[in-house]
Amino acid sequence: MKFNDTGTLSHWQLDDINVIEPLHSKESGGLRGGAFLCLPNFEELSPPFSIKHGEYRITACDSQLPHRKILASATGSNWGNIDVITDWEELKDIQGKTLTVNATLRVCSDTAWVRPGFHPYFSVTENSFITIGSMRIEVASLPHDAMQSYPAASLAETAKLSTDNYSVAVGCNVSHAAANLSLAFAVWSDKKHQYVCIEPVIGIQSAQDGLPTPITLVKGEELAMVFKIHAQKAGIVAVS
Repeated sequence: MKFNDTGTLSHWQLDDINVIEPLHSKESGGLRGGAFLCLPNFEELSPPFSIKHGEYRITACDSQLPHRKILASATGSNWGNIDVITDWEELKDIQGKTLTVNATLRVCSDTAWVRPGFHPYFSVTENSFITIGSMRIEVASLPHDAMQSYPAASLAETAKLSTDNYSVAVGCNVSHAAANLSLAFAVWSDKKHQYVCIEPVIGIQSAQDGLPTPITLVKGEELAMVFKIHAQKAGIVAVS
């Protein structure tokens, strides 16, 4: 595994297959590809939740695992301060390869608001499709660079991507006392670069955009999460 200086996974392969779209610069500036955490909150909302994809993505960290960052509230974004520890692990088995990301958030300020997410860019082929519960979504039918939200039936639900080269299952586990946590998958597609993002997002009840609303945490409170991606080559039948 390779990371850049903000802790973004730059690429991830299954043998010679790029499961994670390699991190690269766009012609117009900025980056695409890789897999990163979206902390403390996800996507653009009205203040105090106005940092796109979270401060974690743009805050530098040490290259050694586990990564540790103190995310301090930016000017005009009163979401509080949190201490974040993340560790990335990969495990190979006879069926493929599993990427596991452990993330623990601990609140340093009196109050903090978080809407955690995990943002992997997957390489796709022409005949790719996504399965979430009973829904089957053709990647080719998705609009260009526009979020589509798919609420999960439970926190245990996974999203599955099938391509001509490989398939993946994406999911998360959350350890927190709150009984009303919910999960949704935000999906983005870019026809030019041929990738799709399948992003588990954790929060409370669904907001108007179909994603969960932020979670309120108090000083000393922790939120522990485990995000997983299991990849296997196309044509391999899973052993139960």
